[in-house]
Amino acid sequence: MSSSPPKTETMTLLFWAGMAALLFANLDSLRQVPQSTAIGALLIGVACMYPVYLWCAGRVQGLPVFPFFSLTYLWTFCLPLLSGNLNVWSYSPEAHLKAALTTVLFLVSGTVVWLQIVGTPQTIKKPFRALKTDTADNVFISMVAAGAFLNMYVVGGWSGIPDKLFTIVRGIILGLSFLGIFVLAYRAGQNSMPRTKQYIFFIALVANIVTAAAGLILKTALTLFLLSVMAYVIGGKRLPILGLLMGIFLLLPLHHGKHEMRHKYWEGPTAHYVQPWQYPAWFQEWWGYAQANKNRVPQRWEKIEEKESFVERSSVIHMLMMAQAKIPEPFPFLGGKTYAIIPGLIVPRALNPHKLRSHEGTHMLNIHVQRQTYEQTLKTTIAWGLLPEAYANFGYFGCAFIGGILGAFYGVITLAAIGTPPFSARMMFCVLVMSLALASTEWTAGVYAATLFQSSVPIVGIKYAFMKIYRPQFSPRSPGLTASGQPLYPYLVQPKPRERAAPGQTPSPRPGGVPLGRG
Repeated sequence: MSSSPPKTETMTLLFWAGMAALLFANLDSLRQVPQSTAIGALLIGVACMYPVYLWCAGRVQGLPVFPFFSLTYLWTFCLPLLSGNLNVWSYSPEAHLKAALTTVLFLVSGTVVWLQIVGTPQTIKKPFRALKTDTADNVFISMVAAGAFLNMYVVGGWSGIPDKLFTIVRGIILGLSFLGIFVLAYRAGQNSMPRTKQYIFFIALVANIVTAAAGLILKTALTLFLLSVMAYVIGGKRLPILGLLMGIFLLLPLHHGKHEMRHKYWEGPTAHYVQPWQYPAWFQEWWGYAQANKNRVPQRWEKIEEKESFVERSSVIHMLMMAQAKIPEPFPFLGGKTYAIIPGLIVPRALNPHKLRSHEGTHMLNIHVQRQTYEQTLKTTIAWGLLPEAYANFGYFGCAFIGGILGAFYGVITLAAIGTPPFSARMMFCVLVMSLALASTEWTAGVYAATLFQSSVPIVGIKYAFMKIYRPQFSPRSPGLTASGQPLYPYLVQPKPRERAAPGQTPSPRPGGVPLGRG
C-alpha cells in the first residue's frame, strides 16, 4: 500500500493537533456539565468533525464543501452546550441530549449520502467552460480591489451611483470579490500564480479587509480573512504563517474596542463617515479602546448580547430545543410550509413587486410558535437555521431527509468540480456553494435558495460571455496526455480513479486526493 503524500500527512497531523487542543480547552467544561449534556456535545463533535478528518486525510477529493458545512455545527450546536449560554441552559440536560441526537441524525444522514457521491470520482469526459488563467487572474484581482473601493464608498458616505443601480453593482462586485479572494488565495497556496500577482493580490486583499473593518462590522473583515486563509490551506495544504499571525495580532484584538467605537459613532444624531485618509487615526483610536477595555467592567449602555462570547452568539442549538419543546405539542408540524414559498423567493423583485421577504420562512417559524407577532418580524429577525426548520416542518424524518438532500447537493457540486481548473465555471460555482455552506448557519431554506440564485447570476453571465469551451481528449496509453506525453491542458488534472481490486479483495473505499495543476 502506497504511503500518503507528505502534504496529506501534514494536514492529518494538523487535524489531530487541533482536535487535541479543542478537547483540552473544553475539558473542564465537559467535567462540570451534566453527563447527558457532555455526551451530547461529544457526539455532535464526532459527527461534525468526521467529514473534516476524511478530507484532511486525503480520503476524499475535491473542495471540502460538505466538511466545511459540517464544521459549522461545531460552534453552532456542539460548543454552545459547554458554554454559559443562558438560552441553552434554560433547557434541561435531557433536552440537550435529545437535541444532540437529532443533530447527529442530521449530520450522519448528510455524511453517508455525501460519501457515496464523492467517493467515486469519474474521469472528465464532457466539455467544460473556463477562463484563460492570465486573464482571469487580472480580472479577479481587479474585483478584489473593486470590493475595497466599494467598502470605501459605503464607509465614506460617498454618492453618485443611483440607489437602484447601486444595489445591483454592490451585489455583483461583492459576489465576484468574495469569489476572487477564494480562487486567488487557492492559487497562491498552490504557488501556481506569478509572484508579482501574488503580491498585488495580497495588497488588494489587505485593502479589502481594512476597509471592511473601518465600518465597525468586524465580522465581515474576519470572514474575508478566514476565507483567504482557508483557501490558501486548501490549495497548498499548508498554513500561511505570516498572514495568520497578522490577522491574529492585528485584527482579532479590535473586538475588545468595538463596543466603545459603536457607542461613540453610531448613537449620535447624525451618521458618521470615515474617509480613507482618516483610517490611521480611526484604527489608532479603536486600538486604544481595545487595549484599555480588556479588563474593564462593561458600562450600563452595553447590551448583554454584546458581552457574550463568539460561541454564545453563534448558538443555534437552543432554537432546535425550543422547536422540540413546542412541536408537535402544543403547536403542530408545519408540514413543509416554509419550503413551499421557495420558488417565489427566487423570482427577482423587478418581476414580482409583491415578492415575499427573503426571511419570510424564518418569520413564519417564529409566528407559528408564538415567539414573535407579525408586526415584530418587521423590525427584528430571530434566526433559526436549516436543522431547526427541518424539525419544525417534518420532525425527525425531516431532519434525516434534509440532511441527506444537503449531502447529495454538496456531493454533486463537489464531484462536478473535481479535476477542473480554478477558473472553470464548475469550480467557481463550487466555491460559491462552499462559501454559502459556511455562511448558512442561521439561514432557513428560503434564504439559502434566494442567496444562491442571486449569487449564481454573475457566474452564469461570465460562463457564457467570456469562458472558452475545453473538450478533454485522451491518448490510449495515458489519459490526459498527448502521444508525446505532454498535458493537453496545462491546468487540467483528472481525478484519481479507484484502484481495481484483485479477485477476492475489497476495493479501496475512497481515493486519495489529487492537487490541481499549475495555471
